[in-house]
Amino acid sequence: MTDDRSSILLADKAAAQEAEQAKLAALEAGLFQMYEDLRIAGMAAGILRGRELLWFRGFGYADLAEKTPVTRDTPFHLASLTKTFASTLIMQLFEQGKLDLDTPAADFGIELKSRGTITVRHLMSHTSGGKPGGRYRYDGSRFGQLDRVLEQITSRSFKENVDETIVRPLGLNNTGRMGDALETKLASPYKLNSEGDLVRGAYPTFFGSSAGLVASVSDYAQYIVALKDNRFLRPETLALAMTPTKSTAGHDLPYGLGWFVETVKGTKVIWHYGYWDSVSTLVVIVPEQDLTSFVFANTDALSRGFDLGRGHIVRSPAGLKFLESLVFNQD
Repeated sequence: MTDDRSSILLADKAAAQEAEQAKLAALEAGLFQMYEDLRIAGMAAGILRGRELLWFRGFGYADLAEKTPVTRDTPFHLASLTKTFASTLIMQLFEQGKLDLDTPAADFGIELKSRGTITVRHLMSHTSGGKPGGRYRYDGSRFGQLDRVLEQITSRSFKENVDETIVRPLGLNNTGRMGDALETKLASPYKLNSEGDLVRGAYPTFFGSSAGLVASVSDYAQYIVALKDNRFLRPETLALAMTPTKSTAGHDLPYGLGWFVETVKGTKVIWHYGYWDSVSTLVVIVPEQDLTSFVFANTDALSRGFDLGRGHIVRSPAGLKFLESLVFNQD
């Protein structure tokens, strides 16, 4: 009986592994087709399960002229994925009792036109426009005002806070600001010209809490693992950042405090995207299945034209392929 039970368990395990490999193969095929259809120069895609980078594929080239392959250590410009780091830094100050999220932004010298009092919480949740707290509207420039909050409370710049709190403690060798001495060369920027050909582009040079960091899939995965392990925030603090903000009318909005949060087919999905000149990035977290997807590209194609700022992950081709291949496909 024991031998029979062991055989059944081994067979079940083998079947589960075979099914998982089939799902990953489907995801890879879908991402490759997307990479070709969207005319992307180089793309890094990874799946984190628990604390292991279960799967990684590099598509195309980090540099077309040099034919540099994309690896898990290739740094990409993150654009607005930088906000997820800023969220951790701000929430740490809240957790330590150094910041009340409902403090008026004006207390930090942040002066914005408004029909009411704008707070730090409003800036973090993209609800500072119109009557504060009444509606959601993605606004990276207003989120970027959080630089002043960090600087005044810590007496350090956003860059210094990121380095001292996250980058150095985790030993992230391919995360920083453009121009930093990284272990691996930054992926080169590309864009489509008027004829539809890939040509050299240029990355924006702005750097702050709303955008500007660069990181590899491997490093960003380590950051997510550290969040899971509560190295930076207590579980309840992280949960607050990853909970939908409620409007003043009591409606759930698509953004928490530095993260998009929505329910898709009954499943909670936490995510963020990046979109800028020659940049498009995406991270998608499904807590109940302990899965995280990463897709970074050195063109803007992953985000351009999909209006992801409205807060619907299914608008993202890369996000939808991940959800359909691994999350909703449970057969």
